[in-house]
Amino acid sequence: MGTPTDLNDFLSRLYTALQNGDIETWSSLHDPSVAFNVSGNTMISGRTVGIQKLLGEVFPPVFTPLDPDKSSFGVRWKLMCSDDKRAAAIFEGDAQTHAGVEYNNRYVQLLEFNDDGLIQEVWEFFDTDLANRVLFDDSDFDAVKTEPFTY
Repeated sequence: MGTPTDLNDFLSRLYTALQNGDIETWSSLHDPSVAFNVSGNTMISGRTVGIQKLLGEVFPPVFTPLDPDKSSFGVRWKLMCSDDKRAAAIFEGDAQTHAGVEYNNRYVQLLEFNDDGLIQEVWEFFDTDLANRVLFDDSDFDAVKTEPFTY
C-alpha cells in the first residue's frame, strides 16, 4: 500500500489528533516500531525507535513545560508533496508555557509509510534554538538516549 490512498484524510486525522491531544488516535496512525529522527541539538534530537519510547521519553520533556489549555500543535498543516511511499507536510504549533512564555514553532515532517499505510519513519525539522530556549532551558529532564539521526 505505502502512502494512504486518501492522504489528505489521513493527514487530517493525524494533525487533528495532535491538536486535540488524542494520543490514542495519533499513535494508531504509526507503526508500533516507528522511528522518529529529530533534527538539531536538543535533548530529544536523534533517532528514537518505537511508539512507546517516543511517548514515554520524548513527549514528556516537550509537553510538560506547556500549558495544555493554551497549547495546540498540528495547526495550519499543509501537504507539500508526496509519492508512493512518502509525504512531506508542514504545520505549526501555537503554545504557551506554564510561565506564560510563547512557544510558537513551525515543523516540517517527512513521513514514510509501510505496506499497511502506517507511518514507519519520520524526519522532523523545526526551530531547535527556540525549543532549547523555551522548553528545555532549566529542564528537569535528562537528554533522551537517542540513536544517531539517520536518512
